[in-house]
Amino acid sequence: MTQSNKTSASEQMNEDNRIGPFVVEPKYDCPHLGDRAYILLQPNQTNENQQPPCTDCNKTQENWACLHENCEFVGCSRYHQKHMLKHHETTGHNICLSFSDNSVFCYACDSYIDSPQLQGLSVLLSCRGR
Repeated sequence: MTQSNKTSASEQMNEDNRIGPFVVEPKYDCPHLGDRAYILLQPNQTNENQQPPCTDCNKTQENWACLHENCEFVGCSRYHQKHMLKHHETTGHNICLSFSDNSVFCYACDSYIDSPQLQGLSVLLSCRGR
């Protein structure tokens, strides 16, 4: 296949004039999770209307929590000022949790992920919402 015949997913989406929502299939075999269980170190100061603020800009929307062991960084999403992405690029911390929808993302895999290792985190988050 030549370079001109290759079409990225976003180009194909534009060609088909599709408009979301889109289904995201998580990766179930992320090698970056390691062998440990994951917990949320960040303060549980969330309520229905506000997330913990971004460590760098204090925005309280679309924030992510770094899940690297002993890291308490909270950063805003790539749709704001990209502080979580910058944190990953400077530290190599790959795994983060969205406070918006409790999804977990691996920057190294460039994919949302799911794993039994994240079950304890899911229980904690479901209790937080009560």
